[in-house]
Amino acid sequence: MKFAKIFMRFELTIGKRGGLDKKEMLMLHAKDPIDTFEKEKKEWISRLEKWKKECLSLRNIYPGLTYFTINEARHVIVNMDQILLSNYECRDDLAFKYVLPYFQRLDYSLQNISPIIDEWTKQSEEKEESLQFLGKLFSKTWSNSKNNETAPDCFAKVDTLCREHVLICKETTTEEEVECLLLRTFLCTKEDKTQNARTPLYCLVWPEKLAMTTVTKVTVLLRRMLLSQSELRQMHPYLFVVISSNQENEVAITLQQFKRTFNANETSLNVEDILYIEQWKSFLTEKVDRKPFVQLYTSKNVGMGKTWKIKHDIKSKKLERIYMRFNSSIIDWDFIVNTFWQYLPCQFNNISKTASQQDETKERTKDDLVVYHLDISSCVGKEINDFLFQLFFHVNPNMAFFIEIPSKFDSLQGTAADILYTLFPKPRFPTIDVNKDNNPFQFGREAQYCIINGLKNSKLTT
Repeated sequence: MKFAKIFMRFELTIGKRGGLDKKEMLMLHAKDPIDTFEKEKKEWISRLEKWKKECLSLRNIYPGLTYFTINEARHVIVNMDQILLSNYECRDDLAFKYVLPYFQRLDYSLQNISPIIDEWTKQSEEKEESLQFLGKLFSKTWSNSKNNETAPDCFAKVDTLCREHVLICKETTTEEEVECLLLRTFLCTKEDKTQNARTPLYCLVWPEKLAMTTVTKVTVLLRRMLLSQSELRQMHPYLFVVISSNQENEVAITLQQFKRTFNANETSLNVEDILYIEQWKSFLTEKVDRKPFVQLYTSKNVGMGKTWKIKHDIKSKKLERIYMRFNSSIIDWDFIVNTFWQYLPCQFNNISKTASQQDETKERTKDDLVVYHLDISSCVGKEINDFLFQLFFHVNPNMAFFIEIPSKFDSLQGTAADILYTLFPKPRFPTIDVNKDNNPFQFGREAQYCIINGLKNSKLTT
């Protein structure tokens, strides 16, 4: 049993790193002697280390691969190969939905994926090695993008923030993802400093959320890549920040010599101003410099009609409202991702619909404004802050979020600002306090009919 667990762990590790073929398995017979197990164990350890070195070599040759795990790169290859098998007239739309989001990690402004698909078609005909060729495409896109342009060299002067320079940790974050972030950090030190006088900012957020096995591996990684004297001698200046809310986690302890504590008075960095637009009117009218927009709807009392107010505000601008309700302390990531995914502008969203439904549904484009109505119920837990933080860090400029804040919470003590702290930074997002003055109760026809009938019935009974 002990050896079975060891081999399963090796198989999972190599598989996670993209070093196993789909049909390949690491197998031994139970009747084999212990010496055979020990021999195979050494061979698999050697194989894993060899594969790690091969991956590192590939990423040094093709810097664009540092934005992806090897398994993600293989997934892109599968998607592109499948697109080539589809009808020619469908390729652009399929690529827009299933390939473009990956390339936008390298160039957030990229919209035309057709040239990349054309190059992949030629590669397929010439039988060139897929992973290496994808590395070429990734690196070409990266070198021509604004993602790798330098940022100011201190917090107080940051006026741009690339979301792919930030890794927000969670339990499923892998050692490879952290390694890729570090490699991206060091890429800038190899650039021509006559052109780039300043160094981009890279950031690792919440390492305390990593799984324990991953934390141990990441700690070894940090010691080797950041703290070893041999590496330090070869490096040019770089800017790498670790943000942690727990000083006792192993990563924070490892980097304790670089510790610095910030408070609101020490830095003028305002991430909200960098990432989001401040005015609803500007969001509606700006096209060139448009940013996402976030607005909160609160009320002191229950039943003030926040939902109706949001519907009215969206409908008055003739925009599409996409409703998502969070009514559990457990976050259903798959459901949420699928809900957002179906609204990505692509005509293939309508394939399963009938002709009449397609006529009623406007075909979305990348420039269409979309408003998400996020209805947060009173039973959510504080874990929703992690979700909201990641969501608002990975949104498109054409997206607005109208967020309905509960007036009270079922099992949590404190104000909405205490519990949903991600939504109440300083300075705050635009907030509308819904009350009877700005949202007076209106009787619709059905309500009026019920009241009239009620009055008639009461007269009959008296």
